[in-house]
Amino acid sequence: MFSRFLIVSSLFIVSFCTASDFYHPLEVSELIDIALENHPSTRQTWWNAHRAAASLGSAKAAYYPRINLEAKALNGRDFKSINGPDVSYTILGADITLDMLLYDFGVRKANVDAARAALIAANWQVDWNIQKVIMNVLENAYATLLAQEIVDVNASSLADAENMWNVTKELNRVGLLSIADVYASQALVSQMKMSFSQKKALFDIQKGKLAASLGLSPNEPIALASLAQIQLPPKEKIKALISLASNQRSDLLEKQAKLSEAIYLQNKVNARYKPKVALTGKGGINQAFHKKEQGAQYQIALFLEMPLFDGFDSVYQKRIACDDIQISKEELASLQLSIALEVFTYLRSLEAAEEILPEAQIHLENSTKAYESMLEKYKAGHERVTEVSIYLQQLALARTTYIEVKAQWLVTIANLAYATGMINLCREGK
Repeated sequence: MFSRFLIVSSLFIVSFCTASDFYHPLEVSELIDIALENHPSTRQTWWNAHRAAASLGSAKAAYYPRINLEAKALNGRDFKSINGPDVSYTILGADITLDMLLYDFGVRKANVDAARAALIAANWQVDWNIQKVIMNVLENAYATLLAQEIVDVNASSLADAENMWNVTKELNRVGLLSIADVYASQALVSQMKMSFSQKKALFDIQKGKLAASLGLSPNEPIALASLAQIQLPPKEKIKALISLASNQRSDLLEKQAKLSEAIYLQNKVNARYKPKVALTGKGGINQAFHKKEQGAQYQIALFLEMPLFDGFDSVYQKRIACDDIQISKEELASLQLSIALEVFTYLRSLEAAEEILPEAQIHLENSTKAYESMLEKYKAGHERVTEVSIYLQQLALARTTYIEVKAQWLVTIANLAYATGMINLCREGK
C-alpha cells in the first residue's frame, strides 16, 4: 500500500511539461505521463496523502515524553515590615521539565490507528485520482481522434459535392441539364462547406479539451498518434467484473479505510473519558547574586486524572462517533450499488456497440456503392441532381455514423475498464 505512495510521489519530482516540447505525435503512455505531471488534481491528492502521513507522525508523538527547558531571571525586593530591613535580590535560574503520559486507556492508540486509516484512505484516493485522470485523458484523446476523422470525412464529402457541382456545370454547358440543377448542386456545396467549417471548429475545441485534461493551456498544439484500445479480460470472464470491481476499485477501498477511521475515532471518544496516568519531573538550579547563594531542586510527581462530569459532552461525542460510523457504512453501501450499476451499464453498452459496429461498416459500404452508382447514372444523364444530392448526404451521414460508433465502442471499453478499477493500457497497435 505505502509503496503506491512512494511511486506516486516520484511523479512530482519531474519538472512541468509544455506542449512546445512535443515534436512528434503523442501515444497513450506519453499523454498519461504529461497529465500526471501537470494536472493540478494529481498534485492536490498527493499533497493530501503527504499531509495524512504527517498526521500519522503527529499522532505517534503522544507516545514520547515532552522535554522543555525553562530559564528565568528574577529581580525583586522584600519588605519585611514598616521599620524592618528590606531585602533586594537578583536570581538567575534554569529548569528542565519532563512530562510523559503513562496510560490513557487507549486514546493514543485510537489516534494512531485513525491516522493510519486516514493515510491508507489518502493513498487509495491518490490511486483512484490517477485512474480518473487516465480515464479523462483517454476519453478526450478518443474524442479528439473522432473529431479529426469527422473533419476528414466532411472534407471528403465536400470534395464529392464539388466534384458533382463540376459535373453538373459541364452537363449544363453541353445542354443536358438545366441551370436549376447547377444552382441545386452549388447549394449542396455551400451546405457541405458550412458543415465542414463547423466540424473544424469543434475539432479545435476538442483539442483544447484534450490539452486541458493534460494540465496544459487549451491553445497548446498537440498531435496524436493512433491510440490502442484498452485490454479487457476474455469475454467469458466479463460477467464476473462486478465482483472484480468490488475487490479492486480504489474509491471503494478508500471508503473502507474511511469506515475503519470512523471506528477508531469512536474508540478514541470512548477512551477519552477514562482515567489518565501521567508522570512529570522537574530539575534545576538557582543563582542568587547579592548573597552569592546557589541552590538546586528537583520534583517528581505522578498524576491521576479522573473525569467526573463534563456537561454531558461525552454522551454527545459518543453519539457523533456512532453516527459517523453509520454514515460511512451507508456511503460504502451506496458506492457498492453505484459500482454494480456502472459495470452493468458499460458492459451492456459494450455488447450493443459490438453488435452495431459491423452494421455501421456495412451501412457505410452500401452507402458508398449507392452514391457511386447514382453518380455514374447522373453523369450519363439518367438521374436528377436532387437524387444524387440525397445519396451524397446519406453517404456523409454513413461516414459520420461509422466513426461515431467506432469511437463509442473504444470509449465504452475504456469506461468498463475504469469502472472495474483495472485500466491496463496495451501498447500501440492496429
